[in-house]
Amino acid sequence: MKTTKVFLFTAIFVLFACNRSSDSYNGLTTNMGELYRLSRAKTRSISPENFTGEKGKGGMATLEEGSASRAARELGQGWKVNPYVRIQPGETFVMAEIKGPGAINHIWMTPAGNYRLSIFRFYWDNETEPSVEVPVGDFFASGWGNGNEPEIRSLAVCVNPRSGFNSYWQMPFRKKCRITMENLDSREMVLYYQIDYSLTRIKKDAGYFHAQFRRVNPLPYKQDYTIIDDIRGRGQYVGTYLSHGAYSPGWWGEGEIKFFLDGDTDYPTICGTGEEDYFCGSYGFEMRWDEERIMDVYTPFSSLYTGFYFVDDPANQIHLSRVGEYRWHITDPVRFNKNLRVTIQSLGWKSEGRYLPLQDDLSSVAFWYQTEPHNPFPDLPSPDDLIIVNAKPIDHLGKGKTVSLATEPNSKYVSNPGSLTDGLLGTKKISGGFWMRFKGDDLEAVVDMDTVQLVKEIRVNFLSSPSSWIFKPVEFEILVSTNGKEYQSVYITENIIEPDDNKDQIIEFGRSFDNLNVRYIKIVAKNTGTCPEWHPGSGGKAWLLIDEVIIN
Repeated sequence: MKTTKVFLFTAIFVLFACNRSSDSYNGLTTNMGELYRLSRAKTRSISPENFTGEKGKGGMATLEEGSASRAARELGQGWKVNPYVRIQPGETFVMAEIKGPGAINHIWMTPAGNYRLSIFRFYWDNETEPSVEVPVGDFFASGWGNGNEPEIRSLAVCVNPRSGFNSYWQMPFRKKCRITMENLDSREMVLYYQIDYSLTRIKKDAGYFHAQFRRVNPLPYKQDYTIIDDIRGRGQYVGTYLSHGAYSPGWWGEGEIKFFLDGDTDYPTICGTGEEDYFCGSYGFEMRWDEERIMDVYTPFSSLYTGFYFVDDPANQIHLSRVGEYRWHITDPVRFNKNLRVTIQSLGWKSEGRYLPLQDDLSSVAFWYQTEPHNPFPDLPSPDDLIIVNAKPIDHLGKGKTVSLATEPNSKYVSNPGSLTDGLLGTKKISGGFWMRFKGDDLEAVVDMDTVQLVKEIRVNFLSSPSSWIFKPVEFEILVSTNGKEYQSVYITENIIEPDDNKDQIIEFGRSFDNLNVRYIKIVAKNTGTCPEWHPGSGGKAWLLIDEVIIN
């Protein structure tokens, strides 16, 4: 009888313990080995189709309020009426505001615009200073901008063709989560996004996710690049993304990374053996010279924890090499109890086997978890210091002069009139240039030279790319004036768009002059309006793309 009671008590205790174990699982450590485990966590998701993530509230946008209402006009509510948002210049849009406790599990987005001028921020609980403040492309290890996205197949971040950005960093919070996107650009930003999260209990030992961006361009001579400094508190460093733009020929990746832990001063506790070594490559990522492309090329790779890629676009670039590297410390986090500083050197080679300190363009994102509060972040660089200049700047008399437009360009692309005299030339790669775009419309622009002065040359660049519905102007004219009222035509040309004129090319119009004294220069370009009959897009609106007005 006594034995039976003991057995029954033991069975009840085991059953109770099992139930408690099931109840204690919060559902956040999901992997193939634990996917069968059940929890009381609630799955929710925020997107433009459900801004609050509320249960049963998705896909309710009406045609009157939806961003894609025109496309859904024949179908109505429930048919992909509001899949994206538009963020105006200077606007900060609140992507998510969630009451905890819970954790962000996955973020997907595809942003349109200048990635460096789209600032992604996260605020945990009731903090007023962000724990994440990073340009959106760099957050997803794609720091070289729109059109240069790599394919990344890692555990923490995936980038799928073309700009399918995915984050799998687990981000717990206890009281509240707030996520915003700020548009620093002068043009509108279009954003598709989805934030998947769990509402569940958070364990006491859970740290808060942090990410911080830095850029130095160029790096001062013989100075280490600081990836992160002045982290204070207890936590662990979990990842690095580095964009490296080399200005010097040859190899650039000999510099050592250093982790200064818990009071280290002159010398670190962890010292790597080289840049490509830290990112888990070797022998310069198989760096070699490509005679056909006239550039150094490498062998890219993407794995669960590390990866490397290079941007293969030599036309008009100011960097001799442009690469991106990531390393996620998922199985080897760098733990700290008081503080942390991380630096990396920038080194190449010179004669006689000697190291060469480089003055390259370096940008980085540091990823870590820590207890709160955290030290405030340094200010982001100014927009001018954030952006990546893809084209070689040129000097001319009109550089920086005021431009006024009589016709408005397409607002989704470059819309600042000053871009026509900024000294930066567009390239054949449309997304990597500085092209102002007119869809079906003509162009009329006036450059004010400030004073009447001698001008010997006026030339203007247009892009022709018929496969992208982009055509040269069918008529182009230059007019000049000394008072801005009476104009004299000094150059005019008419163009016929032929079926065999189908290659991508930059076309220059203009001429040289003798003793031309002017203050105002008017540029008039007539769009073909619609694609020609022989074109696959016949009848559709044609694009006219202009970049620099070059005056000498």
